[in-house]
Amino acid sequence: MNLLIYYDKALVKVKMKSEKIQPTRLIIQLLILTVTFLFPLLTQAMEAVVEHQLNVRLDPENHQLFVEDKITLPAKAPREIHFSLHTGMQPEILNDDITLIPLEVSANSLQQQFKLRLPDKTKSFTLQYNGIINHSVGKRQQAGAIQSSAGLISTDGVFLTGGTNWFAQFEHYPYLRFTLSVQSPAGWKVISQGKRVQHETIKGVAVDQWNSASPQEEIYLIAAKFSEYNLSVDGINAQVFLRQPDEKLAEKYLQATIRYISMYEKLLGDYPYAKFALVENFWETGFGMPSFTLLGSRVIRFPFILYSSYPHEILHNWWGNGVYVDFETGNWSEGLTAYLADHLIKQQQGKGTDYRLQTLQKYTDYAGKERDFPLTRFRGRHSSASAAVGYGKTLMLFHMLRVQLGDALFTQALRQFYQQHQFKAASFEDLQKTFEQVSGENLSTFFDQWVNRTGAPELTLGQSSVTQKADGFHLSFSLNQLQPGDSYQLKVPLAITLEGETETQQVFITMTQKNQQFELTFKTPPLRLDIDPEFDLFRKLATDETPPAFTQLLGSNNMLIILPRSADPELKSAWQTFAQSLAQMGPETVQIKWDDELEQLPEDQAITILGWKNRFADEILTLLTDFNVTSKPDKLTIQNVDIPRLNYSVAFTTRSRNINNYPRAFIATDLAGSLNTLARKLPHYHKYSYLAFSGSQVTNKLKGRWSIEQSPMTILFDDKIKRGTLAIRPALTTLISN
Repeated sequence: MNLLIYYDKALVKVKMKSEKIQPTRLIIQLLILTVTFLFPLLTQAMEAVVEHQLNVRLDPENHQLFVEDKITLPAKAPREIHFSLHTGMQPEILNDDITLIPLEVSANSLQQQFKLRLPDKTKSFTLQYNGIINHSVGKRQQAGAIQSSAGLISTDGVFLTGGTNWFAQFEHYPYLRFTLSVQSPAGWKVISQGKRVQHETIKGVAVDQWNSASPQEEIYLIAAKFSEYNLSVDGINAQVFLRQPDEKLAEKYLQATIRYISMYEKLLGDYPYAKFALVENFWETGFGMPSFTLLGSRVIRFPFILYSSYPHEILHNWWGNGVYVDFETGNWSEGLTAYLADHLIKQQQGKGTDYRLQTLQKYTDYAGKERDFPLTRFRGRHSSASAAVGYGKTLMLFHMLRVQLGDALFTQALRQFYQQHQFKAASFEDLQKTFEQVSGENLSTFFDQWVNRTGAPELTLGQSSVTQKADGFHLSFSLNQLQPGDSYQLKVPLAITLEGETETQQVFITMTQKNQQFELTFKTPPLRLDIDPEFDLFRKLATDETPPAFTQLLGSNNMLIILPRSADPELKSAWQTFAQSLAQMGPETVQIKWDDELEQLPEDQAITILGWKNRFADEILTLLTDFNVTSKPDKLTIQNVDIPRLNYSVAFTTRSRNINNYPRAFIATDLAGSLNTLARKLPHYHKYSYLAFSGSQVTNKLKGRWSIEQSPMTILFDDKIKRGTLAIRPALTTLISN
């Protein structure tokens, strides 16, 4: 199962392909698969597939399900075999010649193991069981963590996955095919992967049937009372299931589904499923399953979701749900999906550089200290730090690979990887082999340093000079890698602004040593040198390369939160609750104190000041004058925008003025009732430097990042010169309109 929230892949793997029903598409697809020898691989996979014919009745009021499952084991299955079910199901075998032996349940386990003894040549049998599944939705313990349930049957809805163990899962047989027929209350609808072949009401009972002819790794059963919307264009079938009728919202998602699938088919090859469905969940989630996504009610109504999380989840049907992940060797799928969805959409909007800068800042702030790990250890997102590595570093790996090989070879390799590894689990090593086959390059050093190594290069720009000689103007500079351990092998982009030219000269240099001297010659004088101006390298950023942002605060090792003792009683209580929420958003250790418990602000830790009446509010507001923020009794002026103090909530970040540049934040409001909502929203705005929200609904009115006047990766040989124009790099593909 892929988790997005916004944007992830979770604990459960998944993912096989269901057939497309368009004849023309199917013929083309079969030709491609034949050429790439996929049929033998599919045949081998199918030989070890367990068949399930499930008949299920749901009783949401009592949290129960009743299951009859006709199971067919692979031909070469042993006579004695183990399977697992959710604890308390008490299965029975409806075959007299088969022995069912319950095994011990481990303490606090959600599953029980069973052993079957089968007569010779008996591979089919019927399993019958029922029981209660009612696991509440867990609380998110930290920003970036996942809020989920181990399985839930309730009047609000049904959420059952492979992790629930609601169907029999057989040891050593990871793949299955199924037909799933479900009886549920009248007005309810059931969603699963595969193709729906029945939906009707019989004698007051809703009956749905889903078939998956292609191997899967688990079976999903999602159910509730839904309003359904459908759209089919050129053989692409889009569906929307909403908990309340909303034709306008549904139409947005139906049209977006068609556009994104068309775009990715053009880039990567045919969509591997019979449909894609948006399904509204009954708590706030961003789950991506094969051929559908399960999003929370608030999530689907955020306008940015259509341009970030939604294409991300559609694309997972190629990466993760079409080509599986070999989790034992590292999850490459999330980073590749983020690169070809979140990053690609931003690049189409001309914002690719900003997206990469924010990606590197998240890594630097969340993981670049003591919470880093190699990509081989990434399984799924469970915190901001794990997301910064598993998503961010992997995303940058693919970006650097694209820059190194060029768009044509990069795209060709992706298509070939998809064709060769459909229905198979693939690893970083498999990716390396495919890219080497297509490019003809040895990429062992590249993959080894980015996949197997912990950390990132830290670059500093050393002494530089321009000297005129007979053959032109010589630009000399040194570049240093400060990270511990060996040097990285880097292809470093440069932009040189020359006298009399509006466009920069853009070149790459190869860096193989920790400290290296370079010299370039030009016909006209260089006026400015920018190292990695578009953030094409994965690296740990210098502090002055990035504006202060909430990522630095939430990624800090040690944060002090200071409460306002003189606030009104209601607001004082609300600030205490807010401080507890803030403490769970990412910092390693957090202290919470009242402002009258301190004589002065400490210099050696991150600090957040809460409240207009905080003793230290003016001290932080003074720091904010560095960014053109002015404060008056009735309003603040931020980037020339006036924000009233009355009925507004504001949040700012800055840094201490000492050498350590510790993050500082100021959050203030006069609306006690707004703070719970602000606490929920703040982690989603973590890339920003300043925020302003109006009213108790906490409606965002202003957001932005402070500007960086001069990066330490820039050398000016003329103090007044601005960087020349950089060449525009087109996106890998464009969004196809209807």
